[in-house]
Amino acid sequence: MNKAYNNSHQAVYGINKFADLTQEEFKAQYLTGLKRNGCMRKQHFASAVTPKDLKSLGIPQKFDWREKGVLTGIRNQESCGACWSFSVVETMESMYAITYKSNFSTPELSVQQLIDCDYDNSGCKGGDICKAAVWAHLNGVVNESLYPLTDQSDNCKTPPVSVPRIYVADYACDSFQGQEIEMLKLLAQHGPIAVAVDATTWHNYIGGIIQFHCSSNINHAVQIVGYDLTGDVPYYIIRNSWGADFGDHGFIYIKYGENLCGLTVEVSHLNVTDYQ
Repeated sequence: MNKAYNNSHQAVYGINKFADLTQEEFKAQYLTGLKRNGCMRKQHFASAVTPKDLKSLGIPQKFDWREKGVLTGIRNQESCGACWSFSVVETMESMYAITYKSNFSTPELSVQQLIDCDYDNSGCKGGDICKAAVWAHLNGVVNESLYPLTDQSDNCKTPPVSVPRIYVADYACDSFQGQEIEMLKLLAQHGPIAVAVDATTWHNYIGGIIQFHCSSNINHAVQIVGYDLTGDVPYYIIRNSWGADFGDHGFIYIKYGENLCGLTVEVSHLNVTDYQ
């Protein structure tokens, strides 16, 4: 294990579950899952607001949805390039738990249903988080127990209309480049969000905060579930879909404020219905 820099906050890289893959093999197996479709609705423009102004805006310095009991367990997409489905379905699960608190449970919804049935995307060969939100708005997503994850593309097994499902009620796909304060507000006051990222340099990631050498050539999709601005290095909390044995029990940390890994380029936030 080698630390990239002496600072204890820095990302640590070394031997992990992907160590036996070359960079080219890693890209081919895990970073082919994102296809942008250019359906962005709104561009958030930069303002003079700084993290010091958060209190006046009613935004906490630290917020972590992991502590609120609204996340399901870490999934593993294996070599199926359907990160687009994982990130959107997991955001639906979280928003259901936040919205319908009286139900005291976070549902596990079917990632596989979108992989097989969302024909506007390409299953394990890639897709777009905005298109996935549109599909879930029109079709709804059933529980994972009724349509289990196989981590491979298959024929769509359309659930009967009588089977209850959760729909995306409304959604937006925005760009927050230069306006990450607005992303903090969205995270703290609304819920987790699905974002596109460049995960090329995550190949040998073990832990710590990524602060350098992460471009915005997006090729992967994840879920942002919180942030922490209280330390020397402010950061986002990222939920990945490469298993709990990757990073910090499935999570990764990226420095706030510099659009590192392109995480402000394509952001999807949504609301969901109850079961229908």
